[in-house]
Order: sequence, then C-alpha cells, then structure tokens
Amino acid sequence: MDQTFTPEVVTPQWVAILCVAGLLILFGPRKYILPTFLVVATFLSLYNRVYIFGFNFFTSRILLLLVWTRILSRGEHRGLTLKPLDKAWILFCLWGLVTETLQRGGPGFIFGVANRVYDSLGIYFLVRICLRDARMPELRQLMSCLVVICSVLAAFMLAEYFTHRNWLTALGAVFEAVQERAGRMRCQATFMHPVLAGTYGAVLLPLFAACWWQPRMKRLAIAGCSASIIMVLTAGSGGPLMTLAAVLVGLCLWPMRANLRPIRWGLLGVLLVLHLLMKAPVWFLIARLNVVAGASSFHRAELIDAFIRHFFDWWLIGTQVTGDWGFETDDVANAFCVVAKHAGLLGLLLFIRVLSTCFREIGFLRGEVESDRPTEIMVWAFGASLLAHVVSFFGTSYFDQTNILWHITLAMLASLALLTSQPDEGVELGVLADSEPMPEAPVAEPFQTT
Repeated sequence: MDQTFTPEVVTPQWVAILCVAGLLILFGPRKYILPTFLVVATFLSLYNRVYIFGFNFFTSRILLLLVWTRILSRGEHRGLTLKPLDKAWILFCLWGLVTETLQRGGPGFIFGVANRVYDSLGIYFLVRICLRDARMPELRQLMSCLVVICSVLAAFMLAEYFTHRNWLTALGAVFEAVQERAGRMRCQATFMHPVLAGTYGAVLLPLFAACWWQPRMKRLAIAGCSASIIMVLTAGSGGPLMTLAAVLVGLCLWPMRANLRPIRWGLLGVLLVLHLLMKAPVWFLIARLNVVAGASSFHRAELIDAFIRHFFDWWLIGTQVTGDWGFETDDVANAFCVVAKHAGLLGLLLFIRVLSTCFREIGFLRGEVESDRPTEIMVWAFGASLLAHVVSFFGTSYFDQTNILWHITLAMLASLALLTSQPDEGVELGVLADSEPMPEAPVAEPFQTT
C-alpha cells in the first residue's frame, strides 16, 4: 500500500512538536495562537496522522481541537459579530454537509463533518475570533508569520532543487526523491503535490508586495516576494505560473481600479464572442495554456467539458462517480468541479456567492480608504490574491496546507474592515521588520479528507 494513504503514521518528532505547540496554544498568550497553528500545520504534512472514531486526525485537526478547547473554555468566542461573508461561508459549508449525507449516508456525514464543519468552519472562525478586536498590527503580524514560513519553505525547496532530495522528510514530507517531468525538477517541500507548493507561494505574492508601501515593512516585502517567486519556480509546474500571471494582472490593474466595471463586462463580452466563433467551446482556451513542457492543461479543459456534458448527473446533490465521463476524469483537478461533485448546482452557486461577496467587500472597502494610500494598496493586494485563488481553482483543488491558507485568506478578507479602524502608531511584529515587538493583545470577552 502507498505509504501516503496508510491509516495512521506517528513519529517521535511529530509527537514532540505537537506537544510543544499544544502547550503554547493552551497556556501561551493569545497572540501566539495563530502563528503557532499556522507554522506547525504548514511544516508537518498530512502524512502524519492518527485515526480515531472514523476521522483522520491530521496535524491541523489536532491543533484545532486544542485551539477550540482553549477558546471555548476561556469564552474567547463571545462578542463575535457575523458579517455577510461569515453567513455565506456557513451556508455553503452546511449545504455541503447535507449533500454528503444524502449521497453516502453515514460515511458521507462523517466526511462532511470533518471537512465542512471541523476543518472549514473551524479554521475560518479561529482566524475571525483572533482578529476581531485587532487593527492593522495584528494583520501585519499574521502576514509577517507567512513571510517567515514562505522564506523557510523557499530555502528548503531551493535545496531540494539542487540536491534532488527533499530535506523535510523528517517532518513528514511525502517523497524524499524529487519528482521530475520533462527534465524539470518539481519540488514540493511538505506539500502533497508540487502544484500546491507553488500555488501557496503565488497567491501570497500580492500581500507581500503590498508590504512595500506599509510603514517599516520593506524588508518583509523583499523577503516575502523573493520567497514566493522561488517557490513558484522550483515547483516546476504550469499551474503556479498561471496563478503568478493572474497576480501580475491583478496588480497591473491598479491604475484602473476605479473603472473595473467596464473591464469586467468587456471581458465577458469577449468570451461570449469567442464562444460563438470558436469551433470548440470557449473553455478549451485553457487547453492552449501549455506554459511548461508536459503540462496537463488539456485535461483541465476536458474536465470542465465533462462536467457540463454530464450536468444532469450532478446538478441535484452532486455525484460519487466521475471516472467514466472521459479520460482520467476521476482526477478532478478543478475546485469548481469538486464543489459541483460534492454539493451539486446549489453548492456551486453558494461557492460563487462566497467569491462574489469577497470581491464586493474588497471593492467597497477600497472606496472607503481611498484617502489612505498604504491601506488602499493593501486592500487591493487582497483582491489580487483572491483573483489568484480563483485562477488556480481552474487547475487544481486544495487538499493540504493550501486548504488551510484558503480558509485563513477568507477569514482575513472578512476582517478587512479592521483596516478602517484607528491607525496604529507603527507598532508591528519584530520578525524581519524594522520595528518594536507588538504588545500583547488584551484578552477579549470571552470555531478534506477523512
């Protein structure tokens, strides 16, 4: 049996790291909860896990159990006000739980609870609770933590690229030997796939770039952008490169930020005209995006076509089987198709509603902070990052540390209104930044694969 999918894998170093992290989460200052969770969940891969009562408890799930034990016991969840994005995400997750249960009964219910409730809502509301009383310094602290993580990952992926060996196997990296395709090294660090490793760096690039215009964060910007680009290049995959291209497009639209409506409608019109003029459907344009040798862009286009042709097989509550729809259509490397498979048409519409709510909130907030250029740039960077996620969804679906990053990004988007709070006085995290350490935040009056 492939060791990647064995029921449980426990190593002494994994247990030791979890114990230290658990103590810090349970008894340490509140400001260390998110950084501890993010660092440990990123560097300890899904390869390490224990199997309890039908659930695979990966590193992130064990940490979530500890985090929520602390939050609920101390009442730190009290006072959270639900925002439109919160409600949209809850509705999407709960509908996913319903469809999984209707599709597969008891096993589907367990899958839905593990993925839709425990993972998705647990990580999302963990970030919302930790950021709800914060202002810009806490958001910067979280991004500083991401810079450190990406810098370390980039260093290991560079070593992986030149030595042809994954040096993070001691922390649960799946493969010690580096994958190779068409003569390219495909490095992945502790991620489950090289595409996901490169995507992780690409979607964070705009946030790191925006740090250049924030007070005393230029060093963070340089380190973060360098690390992101290294991760994309050493991953050796076309998907991260296309995601990086989406980031650059999003950032380059900055001069036209006040006139995006005609651009959006114009793009939609061009796609409709191309659909009428092309011999193949317009989504087969994806098949032409072979940015690297050996890329499987045609498979991505075929996958979308298969789901459209078999609409009545999945529209109600999704479907369990897609393998007989075409060549390798059981490999659903498209986040939108994954949602359709597991949650049907209504689930897909709810997912699109989540994305549209994110973009709407970003546009509204950018207009509010127009007089504050650094904050406006940071808000725009979140929009570029969200655009990068959407583009990457057409070529992959998140199922490892990238899934954690996606939920954290969503929660940060819901907390963007914090940027309109009273401006900070230059107090920032002292990691890689030219600043004083951030004072401890006051304790507030005290939430895919099984």
